[in-house]
Amino acid sequence: MKKIISTLFLGLACTIGVQAQEYNLFYDVDADGWLWFDSQEKIDKYVGLCNEADNKIDPNGKIIQMVPADIAPDYPPTYADPFWEGAGEGGEIGAEGFRTGAIITAASSAIGNPNGGGFVVLMPSCSSFSICLSREGQTCVRMMASKDINTVFTNYDVISAKYALPGFSPLFRSGIFTWKNIETLTNNNGGYSLKSNEPIYAYFQSATADPIYIHGIRVTTPTNSTVNIKETVAPKSRIFFEGNRVVLNEATDIKVYNANGLLMNAAHTDRMDLSNMPKGIYIVKAGDAIRKLAVQ
Repeated sequence: MKKIISTLFLGLACTIGVQAQEYNLFYDVDADGWLWFDSQEKIDKYVGLCNEADNKIDPNGKIIQMVPADIAPDYPPTYADPFWEGAGEGGEIGAEGFRTGAIITAASSAIGNPNGGGFVVLMPSCSSFSICLSREGQTCVRMMASKDINTVFTNYDVISAKYALPGFSPLFRSGIFTWKNIETLTNNNGGYSLKSNEPIYAYFQSATADPIYIHGIRVTTPTNSTVNIKETVAPKSRIFFEGNRVVLNEATDIKVYNANGLLMNAAHTDRMDLSNMPKGIYIVKAGDAIRKLAVQ
């Protein structure tokens, strides 16, 4: 009898172990399962643009898709930069604890306005979901979700809202912050969360009137499957810089935004000279490629 009980216990333990198995959604992770946006190779492999024309996920796009701010008429872009220095201790850029490399979300129109840029993650299933981010000041965001890949972003269900408004509180005040256990937050419309055995789509949106720096993401799934992770493929449009000149490999629509997301210049061409623009940081968008340029 003792042997039978021991055998049953062992079998139960093995079953529980199988049920508790989790798999990293991404390949290029550290020992703790984090994907950091600290190299152009990883950004090219995992990060792309959503279907901006339809304001939906691009079903043929990357597993992480950047979403522009919902602010007409310019719709400032969210972009990724492997060399971007985030905020560290005390909210200072480059201070102790800071990380290099980030997805930089386009700012919202005002603090607490949920119309800033963000990103959506296409998940075949989800066991856990965490984000590492930083900012110089208080950070307001909302996490949303949909179970339908064809949902327009403005119709996603709100899983969690973190605002600096009466009755709410910001996600964090300043510095670098790891938002863990996001998968446990429950939506009020039907009571579902990101934790799922079926495909689900998580949409992080800024409600902060300044850029937010997303340094890394950790996602695990209950099954060893993924969606649309491809080897590094160069964007169709390639952006090169010759001093303060923008040079493309082919003529396309070029849009130049300042650091606040305002459209400063636009043309359909294969080159553009920014030498006459005020000194500062500009975001250059050409087709499906986005790069940062510092005009000296």
